Amino acid sequence: MLQSVLPFTPDLAKKVSEYCEKHSEVLEIGTFTGFSALAWYEGTKATEAEIVTLDIQSEILKTTSTLFKELGVDDRITLVEGPAATTLPMIDGEFDLIFFDADKENQKLYLNLILEQRLLSPKGVIFVDNVLARGLAVGSGFNPFLEQRWRSFWETAGETMRTVNRDFVEDSRVDTMMLPLFDGVTQIKWKEGFPAERGSSL
Repeated sequence: MLQSVLPFTPDLAKKVSEYCEKHSEVLEIGTFTGFSALAWYEGTKATEAEIVTLDIQSEILKTTSTLFKELGVDDRITLVEGPAATTLPMIDGEFDLIFFDADKENQKLYLNLILEQRLLSPKGVIFVDNVLARGLAVGSGFNPFLEQRWRSFWETAGETMRTVNRDFVEDSRVDTMMLPLFDGVTQIKWKEGFPAERGSSL
């Protein structure tokens, strides 16, 4: 099921599934339909990981909450409503897997909040989706085949992601690797020597 959340090859999907089976605690920024949260739920059955998913849209969360109850998966999935910039500082604990699939312009802020609060566990990994923005993060002239009705949206997203991708790479606390899979997935992990002890400043 993980293969259907991110654009993974079967081999990479298998590796991520195996990672989930050995680790616990998942944080997701951007719930939307709840499909990815269901995938994390399936992938962490062995560890019975707690999954916390954040979204700003109350109507979406109402629908998703009802769905989770009907499917019987609300025992391990917690829905948090509000802007992630506000709700992230309220989150406690450490997460082995963190997934960004939310507004692009605030992703540098989200990363900083996560690192400052040590929400990413020492061996944890962050996956950031849509980092290529349909290819337009590389440049506005790329992807001439994109439908015109979507071009304005993705050109704006591409310009934002060019800056965000650069910010990720230049952050001295983490190692970043962009995987050129479909719309781009970036993997972020603590750099060797980080994180510092909780309570100290990064």
